[in-house]
Amino acid sequence: MKVTVQPYEKGLFEALCKEYTGGNLSEMGNARFYTHCGKEQLTHISEYSLCNEIRTVTCPLPEYGTKPESTSLSEKKNDASLYQICVDNRRINCGMSYVLHLPDGRFFIIDGGYFSKGEDSRLYSFLRTLQPEGKLAIAGWFFSHAHQDHIGAFIDFVWQYRGEYEIDALYYTFPSLSLPEVEHFSSFDNSTIREFFYCIDRAIPEVKHCYLHTGDRFSLASIDFEVLFTHEDIYPEKIGTFNNTSTVLRFTCEGQSVLFLGDLQTASCRKLELMMGEALKSDVVQIAHHGFNGSTVETYDLVSPEIALWPTCADGYHGNCERTVNAHIIAMPCVKEHIIAGIHGSRKLSLPYTAGSSTEVDIPLLPL
Repeated sequence: MKVTVQPYEKGLFEALCKEYTGGNLSEMGNARFYTHCGKEQLTHISEYSLCNEIRTVTCPLPEYGTKPESTSLSEKKNDASLYQICVDNRRINCGMSYVLHLPDGRFFIIDGGYFSKGEDSRLYSFLRTLQPEGKLAIAGWFFSHAHQDHIGAFIDFVWQYRGEYEIDALYYTFPSLSLPEVEHFSSFDNSTIREFFYCIDRAIPEVKHCYLHTGDRFSLASIDFEVLFTHEDIYPEKIGTFNNTSTVLRFTCEGQSVLFLGDLQTASCRKLELMMGEALKSDVVQIAHHGFNGSTVETYDLVSPEIALWPTCADGYHGNCERTVNAHIIAMPCVKEHIIAGIHGSRKLSLPYTAGSSTEVDIPLLPL
């Protein structure tokens, strides 16, 4: 991968795009994006007028096929719902798992949790309560980043339940293991990325992969998704902590927007603020990095949410709620409700969501 960053100059974005005809143009707030797939490489051009830069990313074409076509709603089987799963925190105090039940009956899964014993079985059993018969129809599985408490359960799931599901596509943006900086990450993190690709190469080789870039959009069953940040927006500066490889995803359902920050840390949130500005405004936000640390007061001010989702255990919330950033969002007048996984349990949010209307979902823990 090669990243070139140039100062913003009127007309430069158009001039760069003309070098790659036949690409796709999109806009998000004050930012513009252009993606071109050539015969051998992909070129992604971003114009961020708010932070005075135009960046060009060139990389080999994705190894795992093309993005699936956007799908419109063909048959409505249920109302859309978002489930915040209370993961098993008896061995580890973190982990994140969300399930979006699409109107056409399929699922879009976000992360999935740690490879705690039985976490994959808990997820499978829960999906079976929503779809008792046939292969589980998973329209997409999105990974915010490759930390173990976010993708571990997925790895166990695809091995354990082969033949019981159909996954249309995987959505992610992981750092290449060939990047020099990767050697400074934890060896555990790098080995998890290798295990992820070993798993999908052998267990689900037929599944399409969507390597995401900032500005990408796709739709599934009338729900619109957009990518607001990837680690490509950091280079050529150093990534720093592995959490900064998080991809920021937002979906919109019947006019209500839900923003997932993953484990994004302070430095990357500063960049996100500069890139997107007021375009960050969203109705619902997932609290970054389980509320441990990360994000910024300014990020949450720009998002200005009505609902805050906390993928954390009770101790994680109580032990960190007085941190400056957390205390700020807890006190924000615009936030009508905080839903904390380890305190409120697994919850169903019918979409569009009205504060105070979530219902508890029983997903029993398995014996240790």
